[in-house]
Amino acid sequence: MSYKQEGEESQMSLHLTKLKVGDLNRKKDLLCLILSYPMRMIDKEMHEGWIRDVLQINGEVREQEKMLLKEERKMLPSYTASMINTLLDHSMDDIEAYIPHVVIKKMREKSLDLHTVPEKMLNLAVDFAINQILKDIKNPEIHRIAISGRHATRVTSELKKVPEIWEMFDIVVQLRASPDLSVADIEKHIAEQSGYSRLSRDEVDKKLKGTNFLIILDHIHESIDLSDVGTNWWNWKKIQKIVSTTTLQKAHVWMTVDLEIRMEDHLLSWELFCMNVGEVVHSSHIQDMAVDVVERCCGHLLAIVLMGRALKEVNDVSVWEQASHALCLCPTSQTKDSILFNALAFICEQLGSRTNYVKHCVLNMDRKWMEKVHLIRRWIEDGLIGTVDEGEVIVEDLLKAFLLKSSKDRVSLRMRYEICEELGNLFIPNANLSVLDLGGKGLTMPPNDEAWEEADEIHLMNNELSELPDSPNCPQLSILLLQANPFLTVIPPLFFEHMTSLQILDLSHTRIRSLPKSLFKLSKLRNFLLRGCELYMEMPPEVGELSNLEVLDFEGTEIVSLPLEVGKLSKLKCLRLSFYGEDEDGRKNSWSSTTIIPDNVIGKLFQLQELSIDVNPEDERWNVIVKNIIKEVCSLNRLKALKLCLPESVLLNGLSFPTLQRLNFVVGSHLRRIISRLPLEPMLKFHQQRRCLKYVNGKDVPVEIKLVLCHVTALFLDRHLTLTSLSEFGVENMKKLEVCILAECKEIHSIVDEAEINKQEDEAGDVNEEIVLGSLQNLSIHYMKNLKSIWKGPVRKGCLSRTDYNFHFGFA
Repeated sequence: MSYKQEGEESQMSLHLTKLKVGDLNRKKDLLCLILSYPMRMIDKEMHEGWIRDVLQINGEVREQEKMLLKEERKMLPSYTASMINTLLDHSMDDIEAYIPHVVIKKMREKSLDLHTVPEKMLNLAVDFAINQILKDIKNPEIHRIAISGRHATRVTSELKKVPEIWEMFDIVVQLRASPDLSVADIEKHIAEQSGYSRLSRDEVDKKLKGTNFLIILDHIHESIDLSDVGTNWWNWKKIQKIVSTTTLQKAHVWMTVDLEIRMEDHLLSWELFCMNVGEVVHSSHIQDMAVDVVERCCGHLLAIVLMGRALKEVNDVSVWEQASHALCLCPTSQTKDSILFNALAFICEQLGSRTNYVKHCVLNMDRKWMEKVHLIRRWIEDGLIGTVDEGEVIVEDLLKAFLLKSSKDRVSLRMRYEICEELGNLFIPNANLSVLDLGGKGLTMPPNDEAWEEADEIHLMNNELSELPDSPNCPQLSILLLQANPFLTVIPPLFFEHMTSLQILDLSHTRIRSLPKSLFKLSKLRNFLLRGCELYMEMPPEVGELSNLEVLDFEGTEIVSLPLEVGKLSKLKCLRLSFYGEDEDGRKNSWSSTTIIPDNVIGKLFQLQELSIDVNPEDERWNVIVKNIIKEVCSLNRLKALKLCLPESVLLNGLSFPTLQRLNFVVGSHLRRIISRLPLEPMLKFHQQRRCLKYVNGKDVPVEIKLVLCHVTALFLDRHLTLTSLSEFGVENMKKLEVCILAECKEIHSIVDEAEINKQEDEAGDVNEEIVLGSLQNLSIHYMKNLKSIWKGPVRKGCLSRTDYNFHFGFA
């Protein structure tokens, strides 16, 4: 073979290898995306090991390509080609069980289609992409991450605001890598932004090599090879990452990045849901609720498939509303996966009497394959059905619901292990239980002693009880619901003495003033609710003895302070608190020296997923400690929902918004009103949103408010002192806004000012007219005496197009 022929053969070999590696990396990128979603997988560790192998083979191929170009090697080693072929054969059967192969194939060949996707889903894709980066950026094998597609720069802009990023990196640099910049120009700009502009090239290299850095290059051009940027900076002992963005996927060739995130791929949740739910999703009266359901599944792909199947071709709006509500509930049973648990609970409720067949499968299939004829025979023997044909129909329904899966020959059936486990949590605790359901019966006296002794659950809510038995003997009682008994003022001292199995206790909306000592001996108690008890004021330190507590809900029960012992509740997942604070009624002097929340109590609750703290805005004790509380909150890595009152907007700087699934912030100093002047309906719509901001007595337009506005879907602007139009907050910052309440903002003359929008676009260099408030669905206006217009100037096409114009006006 001639030298020329050898060269041509080596080039052909390299070309074919690069094609295979490109396919391999696309598969790796999709797997990284799927693994970033909140699901449990049997083969997760195997997939993660495969990803490490792909990253390693990438490095080997790059090095071998350099040797080929230098003619130090004529051909790629055979073991490399063999390894690539082996990696390409990696099985994704566990994922394809609920993401059809056709969808994965479509995503490997190209991205998902953006057409007809609701704007809210595009916003959700941004959140998913941020979560993926926060996960994958911790992988020491991933140094260069590329983000391509629509809203890519929104991801990097919001990524910079995440406190976790600033804790991880010493230097965070973001710059626009315009086409006219060379690699040397980019490195010079990075040095300048890092504060090294006066240093020599060698000195800059040395500084960055010893630094944890994150470099964000927006609008990267295809002429720039990321592997050439900062070649002398890399140090495996440091955390060093480059994240680039582009609207063009071709700008990110496989050899320059370790991971590519295509924004369109994060529409997978919507694609899966639409595939399973059918054409009803496109109905005008259903689509917004469909988006809510998908959003509340939080990227849990199995839950999305299940909910899609359960709502397939359902046109009843009330069922969709129920589905959306069900996904937000706090599970009443022990669960490892609350999203899947809630989805299955909703599905079983919709199945009605057919739930008995599902329960039978959970109790008898034991996650193993069972022949269909054997299952149907068992149903007949146990009296659930009368004929085989009837059983065939039910099996088919359960297969369509995705609750059962069939073998390829359709002879055998089994239940997916995640579904079986969560259905077990749903059913087994309630199997053969004795439930005494006396809720809403108008009772004035409690049940007799025998009823207490035999019950596993007792429901006595919404009655008129004024007394309880002294010490009922009920060793198997697991749930006791006593909420909404307005005449109940005292609980006997030994009332809980013989309730050793109690797990859920609700004493909300009663008139009790104290809790008996016997309550704090309930070692199995998991959920304790004491909401809206107006006369209850002091949480005793003994609450720290409830070592298995997962939910402690005192919302609306205004206690004076939180005991230090709450920090011992290491399993706590949900903590909701309301504090009375100081006033002028005599209680001020008694507790003025009391710390509202002791240091490092919140910070010790590492398992916390939801935290809500409501305070009296006049309570100076909160103002003293709020900065420390924010620091402790930022250390809670599992936190998904947060409600806080912040006296100053600058306090928002310490909080992370993108990682929160639900947030509710009240910002500003104000007096508490006894009676609200606002109608109930707009306030309900406001609080139904998952991300809410109430800004009270504000002045000017703080940058911190602008930043949080980017993440909220509901804004309540109350008594702003200087604002003349809502658009002063920046239309770019209100793209996600769906509900807006404006009250007593006396300087506002118009809601949207076209001149202000043009000014913002000129400053940003944006030549394309934006759709202003395109997501806004409800605008509620109250006591705005100087308001002259909704829109000042020419109205742009598509702006306010989704807004409900049935405004709630109320002028003084």
